Amino acid sequence: MVFLIVCLLVGCGLGLRFKVLVLIPVVTLAVAFAVVGRVAGGDAFWAALMAVAATVSLQTGYLIGLGVRYLVVGAYANHLPGSSVPGTSPTRQNAH
Repeated sequence: MVFLIVCLLVGCGLGLRFKVLVLIPVVTLAVAFAVVGRVAGGDAFWAALMAVAATVSLQTGYLIGLGVRYLVVGAYANHLPGSSVPGTSPTRQNAH
């Protein structure tokens, strides 16, 4: 259970900072840790179940982090001068 919570928090951190392709190596490492940890205990079924749960937990955390990033950037963009549409950056004026 602690492993899944850690995976969720790691996914949130990755969603705040990186693009989706960062999940490929991270999910691979999480699955490897889950399988090695459970197979060492002698539970092949639980190893597969923990690997799937770790993958889902990382991806869910990533989506949560992505949502938080979207909300923070949108709130920041609303406070920029010249921003009339929420979530857009101000347009650049031509010098005449």
